[in-house]
Amino acid sequence: MIGRDSEKDMNAYGLWPWAGGIFVAAVLIGLMFVLARGFA
Repeated sequence: MIGRDSEKDMNAYGLWPWAGGIFVAAVLIGLMFVLARGFA
């Protein structure tokens, strides 16, 4: 539930969700630039 997670609950999975999220964001940003260059 929003606002009820303790620090321990939020860090239960460790670093992997952060690494995965940053990786997905980087892929999407890279894809945007590649597609924008392709259509220009």
